[in-house]
Amino acid sequence: MQDLVRLFGYTHGLKRTFGVIALLSVVTALLNLAPPFVMKIVTDTIVAGLGTHAVNYTYIVGLVVMLLVISLVGTVIDNISGVMGDMLAERMRKQLSTRYYEHLLTLPQKYFDTEITGKIINRLNRAISDVTQFLQFFANNLLSMLLTVLISLGIMLWYSWPIAVFMLLLIPIFVYITAKTSVKWQKYEKRKNKHYDIASGRFGEVVSQMRLVKSFGSEQRELRGFDTRFAKMVGITKQQSTYWHEMNALRGVALSVIYALVFGTLFLQAASGTITIGEMVLLIALVQQISGPMQSMSFFIDRYQRAAANSKDYAEAMAEQPEVVDETGKVALDAQHASVQFNGVSFSYADKKQVLDNISFTIEAGKKLALVGESGGGKSTISNLLMQLYRPDSGYVRIGGVDIQTATQASVRAAIATVFQDASLFSGTIRENIAYGKPGASDDEIESAAKAANAYEFIAEFDKQFDTEIGERGIKLSGGQKQRIAIARALLKDGPILVLDEATSSLDSRSEAVVQDALDRLMHGRTVLIIAHRLSTIAHVDTIVTLRKGRVDEIGSPRELAKTGGIYAQLLELQAATTDKAQEKLAEFDMAA
Repeated sequence: MQDLVRLFGYTHGLKRTFGVIALLSVVTALLNLAPPFVMKIVTDTIVAGLGTHAVNYTYIVGLVVMLLVISLVGTVIDNISGVMGDMLAERMRKQLSTRYYEHLLTLPQKYFDTEITGKIINRLNRAISDVTQFLQFFANNLLSMLLTVLISLGIMLWYSWPIAVFMLLLIPIFVYITAKTSVKWQKYEKRKNKHYDIASGRFGEVVSQMRLVKSFGSEQRELRGFDTRFAKMVGITKQQSTYWHEMNALRGVALSVIYALVFGTLFLQAASGTITIGEMVLLIALVQQISGPMQSMSFFIDRYQRAAANSKDYAEAMAEQPEVVDETGKVALDAQHASVQFNGVSFSYADKKQVLDNISFTIEAGKKLALVGESGGGKSTISNLLMQLYRPDSGYVRIGGVDIQTATQASVRAAIATVFQDASLFSGTIRENIAYGKPGASDDEIESAAKAANAYEFIAEFDKQFDTEIGERGIKLSGGQKQRIAIARALLKDGPILVLDEATSSLDSRSEAVVQDALDRLMHGRTVLIIAHRLSTIAHVDTIVTLRKGRVDEIGSPRELAKTGGIYAQLLELQAATTDKAQEKLAEFDMAA
């Protein structure tokens, strides 16, 4: 319940709407209680008239008209309240979704390194769907039903206190059974959600990498894994549903016993003259009025349990500590013609395994430095530290002599352009992807960047040219085309520092030549950090840093390191060899032949 209350706290500006709905609910509840009194008056009038053979038909017709008016007014108010409740739920959906997305964007990179994408998305979908459905039911029905029950019990107490006591007994019985049910039900729901998150997360991965799945003939294997997860969910649902309906049956038994006592008491009181026939009709109608809300209590409990269970996942995500970005007192970094320096940098991930140990090197302004080392040796971690995706455990990273921790994060990231091995494009148009690093770029700027990246020629061949939709992750483009779009994006951003997770290692020779030409143009005049995947492309860098087990092994020019017998020299020898063993060794260093 605490998580659900906290979830409502994430919404703003909805109190007035909720207050209007509450007022309409009060009116609806009062209107619902009017017909039983009219029926009492009609019944007593008819009984009295039958005794004297003087039934007042005009009076009875007037009461019938009154019933019609009450019904029509109640229908109008109920539907107005329903529209407002639906809008309230939709506005809440918008606010909760936006708040969740906003919070995700502030979380540190390490959060996304450990979370399944499907779980992040499902957490939002479950919470928003179930909480808004609960809110709709609460706003449109619950308050009116509660008022109907309370006022009806008060009227019963006035006319026949035994009836009121019997009906009042239902409340603690329902509360006890519900409290007992809720905890166990939510445990079942948590187990189901775990399997669903894994299954849907894998589903998303398969859909986004369908070519890989088909090329390995893994369709049936993926389907079996998906089916297995849902089969487990079906098994858990059976246990959950069986338990819930057992408890619901207990509620039904309690309701039946209480109603038997109520109707038996009413008939005996009417027969003995303790209450009039009209009062008996009134009380029966009120019992029926309460019966609806009591029967609906099962649905309310189900909605509440789902909302409470799934709001926990949402609340847990919202409780994650955001990336600390306190720009107060920090300087705006001027990275033009600036050097990059790593000094005594050590870093460990959340699992405490040390990745970098006392790393130190310098990239002079306008120079190119390549990192070479075994897979998992910390090359990508170094680039992530430079981009402030992580913070070093010790040591510092400086740009132009300024510790990046003392500079504003916005200025640090604005100074760095990136081209990764995976082009990382978004669905949308070519224009939108090139302009991603500079949203306000003019058409001329976008076109110039495309030309400099050797992308203009193939873009011009499309019917819609720059307005061509490229599909999810650029699926409609070839590898070389995607890389050239990524290079155009980096060119347009025009950051003085370039991080290059070598973009040619997975391309064919023709595409590699075109992309490499664009990369050379991109690197010109910039301070460049290259994560090396192909020795031929780093033969002309200014400096190579080799890494061994998270530490700097050697630093020098390609010519110098080729003579030392170290990692770089060994890789040159392996590249010249043609044996399978040599190729396997190259792969250990993320190197393509």
